Amino acid sequence: MNASIRCATNHPRRTAAGTLALLWLGLMALFFVAVPKAHAVPSMGAQTGRACSGCHTVFPELTPYGREFKLGGFAASSSKWDEKPWTERLPVAFALMGSRTSTNNTTAGGASADEFPKDRKNVAQTVAGYVGGKIYDNVGALIQYNYDGIERLWAMEMFDARYANSVTLGEKNLAFGVTLNNNPTVSDLYNSTPAWGFPHTGTAAPQMPAAPIIDMTLASKVGGLGIYGLWDDLVYVEVANYRTAKSSGLRFLSWGQPWNTEELAGSLVQGDAPYFRLALQKEAKPHSFAAGIYGMNAKIFADANDQTLGTNRFRDLGYDANYQYIEGDHSLSVRANWIREKQTWNDAVVSAGLVSNPTDTLKTFRTDVHYYFQRQWGGGLQYFRTTGSADDLRYNTGDALFGSSNGSPNTKGWTAELNYLPRQNIKLALRYTKFQQFNGARTDYTPGRNASDNNYIYLMGWLLF
Repeated sequence: MNASIRCATNHPRRTAAGTLALLWLGLMALFFVAVPKAHAVPSMGAQTGRACSGCHTVFPELTPYGREFKLGGFAASSSKWDEKPWTERLPVAFALMGSRTSTNNTTAGGASADEFPKDRKNVAQTVAGYVGGKIYDNVGALIQYNYDGIERLWAMEMFDARYANSVTLGEKNLAFGVTLNNNPTVSDLYNSTPAWGFPHTGTAAPQMPAAPIIDMTLASKVGGLGIYGLWDDLVYVEVANYRTAKSSGLRFLSWGQPWNTEELAGSLVQGDAPYFRLALQKEAKPHSFAAGIYGMNAKIFADANDQTLGTNRFRDLGYDANYQYIEGDHSLSVRANWIREKQTWNDAVVSAGLVSNPTDTLKTFRTDVHYYFQRQWGGGLQYFRTTGSADDLRYNTGDALFGSSNGSPNTKGWTAELNYLPRQNIKLALRYTKFQQFNGARTDYTPGRNASDNNYIYLMGWLLF
């Protein structure tokens, strides 16, 4: 990592901060490498008898075997593991993640440094506990409860519990299962849909200002029961139905998640929210191909605390494609994901002057390429773009950081990340994100603030054990 890699800023202490950040990451790397080898294998690796590289190119990206393991309900295990007493077969694992984010400019345009409370600070971003692996026979789970050091919150992050089996259908194998989870697409097998797509970790810097509901907006706020199947290793189908986890019997799926007005805005679902997924895949070692379609339909309360404004309808339709090459020392992946959302605002919302149009659209596109050598050195490059209907009342809020003077959500840019894995369960990353456009403009998207002011550098160390 080159200490000269910096982004311009109006902060005179940026050079010292960058040096300290690199020193901090180096110390973290030395600490992680010193972790005893006996503690280096997560619960799923111990269960299957495989190294991390059996399921992942570089975690959390899945290999063909990793997808098969997830399809089988996380329940595949070695005979050696099955023979152990149950006290030695507890599917428990842990993760630690430290990070540091440096945003280009935190005060331009009247933005407040208070809106960046973790900027240029070393953060214990994640302290997580997992139930990860086989629970009983064909039942398994991947459940994450963690402390989020950016939000300063203990909460349920991820829940995906499964039952899986297989039958013969049309003289071909049908692997099928049932999943209970708390995030649309978290159950998906591929690393192109939102829950598992790159980048895999958030930061303390400003993120995309507008996103479809299927693109992590409902994560940990809903609970859904779904069925899935893969026929002849070719056709994958999943259907599910989601409901809000705020007050129903699904509340345990969002334990600890905040439900105040600000956090709940745009994510309180009324009634049922159906979800579907269809994909075609082909394995031709060392190559893997997949392409698919997925979507969701939901009614979201316009005001979570004052429901007299009624609900707005969101219809999302996404398309994705994957290519993966794994051979010897080399692994390469190329992915693309495109989502179109139609937003239909009810009459009360329009009459209240909260939106300019009775309907809007929002489109998100991401494509990335990743390469790794010996699953140790590598990284990726992503292009991202969000476009949507101009809606002055919806987007021109006057907010110095997330407002839009021209009433547009259009945002685009690039993210580049370098990774080093001194061991298979340790990941060190240096990421740089550059915004070419933010909320409709390259310059002065709000008075005095440019898209480039939100550029950031992110340093991260991630340990699984």
